[in-house]
Amino acid sequence: MESSFISENYSVEKGNWQDEPVYFLRDHHSGAEAMIVPGIGANCVAWSVQHAEQKIEILETPPDPEALRTRRFKAGIPILWPFPGRVREARYTFEGREHHLPVTDKAGVHHIHGLVISAPWQVNLMSIDAGASLRLRISSDELSEAERAGYPFNFALFVTYTLIGNELLLDARVDNLSNEQNIPFSYGLHPYFRAPLQVSEAAPDRSACPVLIPAAALWPTQDGLPTGPAQPLAPELDFREWKPLSSQPFDHMYSQVSYADDWTTAAFRDPGLKLEVRVKADEQYHDWVMFTQPNRPSLCLEPYTAPPNVINFEQEGLPESGLTILKPGQSWNSQVIFEIAGF
Repeated sequence: MESSFISENYSVEKGNWQDEPVYFLRDHHSGAEAMIVPGIGANCVAWSVQHAEQKIEILETPPDPEALRTRRFKAGIPILWPFPGRVREARYTFEGREHHLPVTDKAGVHHIHGLVISAPWQVNLMSIDAGASLRLRISSDELSEAERAGYPFNFALFVTYTLIGNELLLDARVDNLSNEQNIPFSYGLHPYFRAPLQVSEAAPDRSACPVLIPAAALWPTQDGLPTGPAQPLAPELDFREWKPLSSQPFDHMYSQVSYADDWTTAAFRDPGLKLEVRVKADEQYHDWVMFTQPNRPSLCLEPYTAPPNVINFEQEGLPESGLTILKPGQSWNSQVIFEIAGF
């Protein structure tokens, strides 16, 4: 496969980031650029747009590849599959069989954020026909022995990044490669946005950034795990209308989302730059997570197809809530669009 595709409008070029292979997607007319690291979770670690003759960085970028690989510095757009969020005690039962996932949370108790977040992916396709596009692939054969034991299903997962103007599209596809096994999963993205995008008098920190989350309920949680049905929102956590973020820490899981024209859209605004960062997710997505990193100027607006630990909801007596079960030979597709616009 060629390492570079270049046209008058777009380019996809292979490069390196501190000796780590990366791919740059560029829109030559808008000046937008994205950098993707196939070998560490297919993570888009940088995305910038041009605004008022300035280069505006949208994402927090890790200081080096090792920080990303070891998850010492979580940044960019981590891909969360097959289980975003935590799985209680790193175990689940599916179709009568118990499975044990690697324990990966800080407390040393639960599994968190799936099996592909820092795994090496393969470049599958590059294109400059309708935007600068890079398709990446990972399959069950590429998991470690421990991961394969905890998720013994034959799959292929594809993610395609496409840069067009001030939009970054992420298309996902899961193929069930088995002739006899169903595959259970949920899917999510964990973008680390700079908030504010640029420090200014109007936006000295993220608390000045108005936020919009189209959700009417919140999952009650303990240790990041839902403990009961989703509950109506307290006023201070209701962001269905634009409201400043406030300085309190957030790690909240929203449910009962609303859609407009088959999309659910969460967003925040930088009042200094007069720019709005939107995350649009298609009808496959039923939950949002809002998360802030302590002592870092970031804001995460995370679309999930289902809440954390959904694989255990039936066993724990919680209501069915969006676990995807893919039959042999079937495929599943979804799309999320990140968009920068003025307001």
